[in-house]
Amino acid sequence: MIERDKTLSGFITLRSILFVGLVILFQIYCPKGASAKLIPAPLLKWADKGADYAILVDKSAQKVFLYHRDDISNPVKVYKCSTGENSGPKLKRNDRKTPEGIYFFTRSYVDRELAPKYGVRAFAMDYPNPLDKKQGKGGYGIWFHGTNEPLKPWDTNGCVALENESLDELASYLRLHETPVIISSYIDKVPYKRQKQESETLQKFIETWVRVWKNKDIDQYMGLYSPRFMARGVGWGAWKAYKSRLAKKYKKIHVEIENLQLYRAKEIVLATFNQIYRAADFESRGQKRLYLTKNSNQWKIIGEFFEKDKIGRKVPPRLEKTSPKEIEDFIHVWKNAWERKDLEKYIGLYDRTFRSQGMDLKAWRRYKSGLNRKYGSVRIRISEVKIVKDSGNNLEVRFKQGYKADTYHDSGVKNLFLLKRGKQWKIKKEMWRPLPMGNTK
Repeated sequence: MIERDKTLSGFITLRSILFVGLVILFQIYCPKGASAKLIPAPLLKWADKGADYAILVDKSAQKVFLYHRDDISNPVKVYKCSTGENSGPKLKRNDRKTPEGIYFFTRSYVDRELAPKYGVRAFAMDYPNPLDKKQGKGGYGIWFHGTNEPLKPWDTNGCVALENESLDELASYLRLHETPVIISSYIDKVPYKRQKQESETLQKFIETWVRVWKNKDIDQYMGLYSPRFMARGVGWGAWKAYKSRLAKKYKKIHVEIENLQLYRAKEIVLATFNQIYRAADFESRGQKRLYLTKNSNQWKIIGEFFEKDKIGRKVPPRLEKTSPKEIEDFIHVWKNAWERKDLEKYIGLYDRTFRSQGMDLKAWRRYKSGLNRKYGSVRIRISEVKIVKDSGNNLEVRFKQGYKADTYHDSGVKNLFLLKRGKQWKIKKEMWRPLPMGNTK
């Protein structure tokens, strides 16, 4: 009986060791939750360089989701939004529908460029994109924009509207021409493992496309294109003839791609990347877009578009229009420092890049120091202050100025060109035009 118990005990111990070993192996090769993790279906592959964020719009939920490349299972931010009052993808002008597909921002607008109903800022999207045009979709002027009214769901003419504060925050994450905006009737979520396999399949497809193009294997190359393919106004047959002529013309073709991105909108996948093409004495560089769809169980290209040297850039922060009082206060400080001959405070109001009358800031300091020694008293009279140009961080201010120092006096119109450094205004340039005596108020 004792021997049997020892045998049983040994068996249980061995089984326990095997179980623990299997658990450890599972944890190593199957990270916690990885196989069960659900991620947005549109996000197949991020670019190695460029935009770190992607925007998904779920029309059914009236929500905008912001994702970061480091964690595509959880959005960084979620915002309420409003889309077109009619359901379905946009097809034509004035149908009051919001497009569905993969888009990029092309331009930003600030409040002074907009009608009040668009809020504090707006971002134009590239609707209709090349695929939309190929499919005959119409309309234009689709924006992400703010609103000065309470946000209501399904209440736009086709744009995506957000509360002003939300759009201001979202703007800090955007890169024009690079941040993808994927608009869907609803957002599908798929298991991580399935998404990874699909992404790897598509990457191999693009690698094959590059390889057979470089090898000038036209039959295999065109086998990757759908019979419904259309580009530059020509179909599959004409495209094959065009590529065949180029293959015969050039002895060697070099194709290099980088920054591959893969995004999905329903049955369409967009593969976009930077492309360098060289052949003999010809070279082109730019952004290539391939639109793919599945034909049976195989991916096929249905659209191909190329744009030279498309480079993304960060969206500048929205700049509030400067209040006249803020500038009047600045000029008052400048005037008082000048009258009191407080050279340190006076020069501190000038920018390091200052230029005027052929003098830089150091020369201007010496010039003003000499005048302070020359005159016992200085009196300045300023009137009719006006901001004549305001581009946010740069201003041009004009006013009438009377100047009196001991027995010398003059009057004229002064223009100050101001630059904002952080929260401080600085003078980067001065211009002076004398007026006939007695003309200063």
